[in-house]
Amino acid sequence: MRLPALICFFALTALSTAQEPIKVLIVSGANNHDWEWTTPSLDRILSASSRFEVEVTFEPAKYLVDLDRLRSFDAILLDYNGPRWGEPAESNFLTAVRSGLGVSVVHAANNAFPGWQAYESMVCHCWRKGTGHGRFHPFDVRVEDRSHPITRTLPDLVAHPDELYHRLMHMHDCGFDQIASAFSDPATGGTNSYEPMIVVRMEGKGRIFHTPLGHVWKGGTHAAHEDLQFAEVIRRGTEWAATGDVIDGTSNANTLTSTQRKTGWQLLFDGKSLAGWENAKGEAPGAGWQVVNGCLRRATAAGNLFTKTKYTDFELEFEFQVAAQANSGLKYRVQHTTSGVIGPEFQILDDTFHENLPSKQLSASLYDVITADKSTPIGPLRWHQARVVTRGNHIEHWIDGQLVVSADVSGDQFQEARLNSKFKNHEDFAKAQAGPIMLQDHGGEVWYRSMRLRSSESLAKKEVSLFQGDGLEGWTPTGDAAWTRHGDTIIGKVKGGGQSFLHTADEYQDFLFEAEVWVEVKGNSGIQFRSYLKDGKRVCGYQAEIDPSDRSWSGGIFCECDNWIQDLKDNPQARAAFQLNSWNRYRIECLGSHLRVSINGIPTADLHDDRFASGFIALQVHSGRKGTIHWRNPRLYEFK
Repeated sequence: MRLPALICFFALTALSTAQEPIKVLIVSGANNHDWEWTTPSLDRILSASSRFEVEVTFEPAKYLVDLDRLRSFDAILLDYNGPRWGEPAESNFLTAVRSGLGVSVVHAANNAFPGWQAYESMVCHCWRKGTGHGRFHPFDVRVEDRSHPITRTLPDLVAHPDELYHRLMHMHDCGFDQIASAFSDPATGGTNSYEPMIVVRMEGKGRIFHTPLGHVWKGGTHAAHEDLQFAEVIRRGTEWAATGDVIDGTSNANTLTSTQRKTGWQLLFDGKSLAGWENAKGEAPGAGWQVVNGCLRRATAAGNLFTKTKYTDFELEFEFQVAAQANSGLKYRVQHTTSGVIGPEFQILDDTFHENLPSKQLSASLYDVITADKSTPIGPLRWHQARVVTRGNHIEHWIDGQLVVSADVSGDQFQEARLNSKFKNHEDFAKAQAGPIMLQDHGGEVWYRSMRLRSSESLAKKEVSLFQGDGLEGWTPTGDAAWTRHGDTIIGKVKGGGQSFLHTADEYQDFLFEAEVWVEVKGNSGIQFRSYLKDGKRVCGYQAEIDPSDRSWSGGIFCECDNWIQDLKDNPQARAAFQLNSWNRYRIECLGSHLRVSINGIPTADLHDDRFASGFIALQVHSGRKGTIHWRNPRLYEFK
């Protein structure tokens, strides 16, 4: 069920836009630590993000002689503790920094160059006589300043394994800002005080990021670098040193585009307050839920958080990140029972720490019932995009553009899974059709933002009736097929003649169209949209394909009167979406030039095309084979 993020049916807000990569030079080649391992590690950490383009020098005394080459970089990362570079390398380095070259100082780089006052002032806190550390051990790092770009959305680090430097010497009265610290515990050989873990300052126009984290001794453990929290600190610190900011999505968070407003979306969190939320008693939430830099943060014990509104069918999109080791979740259609708060749960936790849990309890799973079929585990300190869809008994979970759970909660398969879960004694589990949304307080630090929802109620206000009276008034047939209506179902029968269509009298521009389709024969068919009559008789326009043949291109977009616009030749996931001998849920959305089709929740087409701006809806029974096709419960929501 894994789907590439590029074809996510409802695209979530991107965390960053395409930009020129940040050019970073890692300076290495000598260190009392294992630089032959740490330098490639730091390269991997930065290169794992598309934000960075990395080059490494192991001969800085020679490399830094070329000032113009040095100025071509946005930042230098220092993994060096060795001999002085000499001239003109040292002067070039200082000139470039004071002119705006960013610097990341990592771990033992603060040991370097005793007596070089300009370097000592730049680093500001150096390992000199009297400095030390206790035993290598896991410790927490607390963020002290959330106004700084590096730390504004950075959770506190939890149990980071490392050396904890203490009594770093403040050099030459340099000015600095300490934005994160860690308690140096006497039980581990520490000082019984908080020590600086992230320090920032300016050296002329150059931004300096300094962390003493990242100890790897020759022949020792690599745990400090292998901790994902350390990697995120290095990425954020280096990005800030290079650019003065950290792209973490905050600038676009908690907003609705004009298109989203037009199509019925609303914000659940405004980025400024807890308006619309309450605790389990219907009272104002506790202080443990904080609004921080446009994010909703579960910081300390606070109790569960509920929306004041109950929702039935909806599409919910949100972004989240977890601190290391955190465990939480988002529940929906929640019911208060004597045994607690019950409802389906989108699990949220640090998979990398909880890797020994059953897979059905890891992130994005329908907790303890259905495993999320995702491509990568969810780790700490990274923002992820999530989506929950409920339509009657149908539930979907999405993570980072992948559909990872698709379930019918009334089906035998789901009930069998429930009986093998913690909810085996709750026969009504997941059967409630309405309830609030709940953010779980499970003891860990979790952040949310960009929480937006489109409810069935908001869509209902935009619904256009496709049926008038008891028959097919408002629809016009073309061709030889026989068309009938039974309740909410349109039936088309063809005896092997030419193509036949049944089209609406009205035309539509921007809309969402939904219908369930059942094909009794492996005959080709389709759903026309933004279509018209060419020469007054031939139907032309976009078509969402219904193709139950062995080719299986159902859900691709064909241009009637022309050719394929987006076929499914190279999309095996989409080809598997249509199910024979079953009702298939078609969903077509047109917004400007953006066309999207899904079948049974699986995206099958997503493209931009401006050939047809508006037109009618038409149901097609194709030529060549006898057969019957059923379209049940067709609905259209018009976005004006």
